[in-house]
Parts: sequence; structure tokens; C-alpha cells
Amino acid sequence: ITLRHAVDNLITEGLLVREQGRGTFRASSIIPSYSQEVISDRAQGFYEQTYSNDAKIRIKVIENDVIHDEDAAARLGLDPVDELICLKRLRYVDDVLSRYSVLYLPASRFPKILTHDFSDESLSDFLLKAYAVQLVENEVSVHIENLCDRLAAVLNLEVGTPAITAYSTVKDKFGTIIAFGASVYAPNSGEIRFHLHSNAA
Repeated sequence: ITLRHAVDNLITEGLLVREQGRGTFRASSIIPSYSQEVISDRAQGFYEQTYSNDAKIRIKVIENDVIHDEDAAARLGLDPVDELICLKRLRYVDDVLSRYSVLYLPASRFPKILTHDFSDESLSDFLLKAYAVQLVENEVSVHIENLCDRLAAVLNLEVGTPAITAYSTVKDKFGTIIAFGASVYAPNSGEIRFHLHSNAA
């Protein structure tokens, strides 16, 4: 599904309103700044997003372990049998669940991740400090997907509920793929904005 098609679906469902000459807006309400999320051309972690000073952000790590996943390994450019670190987190804004996130990284390259507490630090900050890896590119693909049994249980929603899902491939300054992951946004959690820059001088 294309991003335009996804937006059209949200308009059909009454969640967005398109105004001629102005753009597309969330229907029937004004979104507070702390509920806004920015997807930009800059690779960012949980704690690099901008929120209102009044917002209380809490991160809960629900898994940080070594696994095998052929699809994730392929997206990282690894062999199907290679071990991966799987980092799963929940983000709460003012004690309301906002997002579920899962990230996959090569286990052989970043073993220190397994013993670090990511409830109070972003992965990007940790990689820079622990491994001198600077994340500079983030390729994001956004879809509308119906929640499966597992994700519906995590987000405490009905199976089949439509949710915005963003798949992300993050690279370092050398163009090496560092991480692949997905974020699933809880309905009515807020607004997602895209902020892009031109590379032209």
C-alpha cells in the first residue's frame, strides 16, 4: 500500500480531513504538541523526538535477547543463520501507550546492547558512545496494517484493528545497515509528521 493510499484510507474512515489549498489534518480535534511524532531524514531514537515540557515519557523494555529471524537477517544483509539482537520496547506518553517498537541488530557486532538498560537512553546515543557508530540515514516505509493476535494483545486492542506501522532501515555514515525495525502506533496516539531536507548545497 502506498502512503497516498494509506492517507486516503484514513480520510475514508473519518480520521483525517483534507482541506483544499491547506493540506490534510486529523479530524475533529487539535493535536497537542506532546502527541506529535516527527519522521525525518535524520536517524533518531526514542529520546530525540520533541515533546511538550509537560509530557511524561516512559519507556518499557519488554525484550532484549538473541534470536534467529531469516527475514530480519536478510534486511540487515546478513546470512539467515546469523544471530540477531531483538530489542522490543513500549513508549508511554503521560502514562498512555503510544508506540510498540522492535529493532534487530547484528549480535556479533553489538554484544554490549544485551546488558544495557534502554529504558532511559536511546539506542542511537548508546551506539555512538559504546561503538562510535553514528546513525546518519533512516529509510522509513509507512503502512496501514491490521493488528495480528500478538500485537493486538500488546497494545490491548481488538485483533484486526487498523494501525499505522513504520518500517525503518538505519545506516551509518559509511552506508552500512546497522539496524532494521518496525514501530506500531496506537490509534489516536497523535500525529506523525514527515520532515525532509534537500541535500543540495
